[in-house]
Amino acid sequence: MTDELMGASASDESHEPDCEKVQGVFEKWLEGVATKEDEAFLSEKADECSPCFESVDKQRLFVKFLNASLRRPGTPATLVDSIKSKIHQTA
Repeated sequence: MTDELMGASASDESHEPDCEKVQGVFEKWLEGVATKEDEAFLSEKADECSPCFESVDKQRLFVKFLNASLRRPGTPATLVDSIKSKIHQTA
């Protein structure tokens, strides 16, 4: 049976397992732990499946929002001196 006969929801359902994998691999990529095989998988899916990347684009925008919105604590000015002091104490 073709997608036209089964309706749009059947077409969407056939993508779900791949979309879940794409999202998982994309999260690994965002965390910096994706392998070359993971990157190849994402590249292949990007060419094949736009529904998978709708949610990936939303995730990317959310991460961008978080990075722009959240303040990152700075390094204390006394950190270097504190480390040097500890080194001299243990040496």
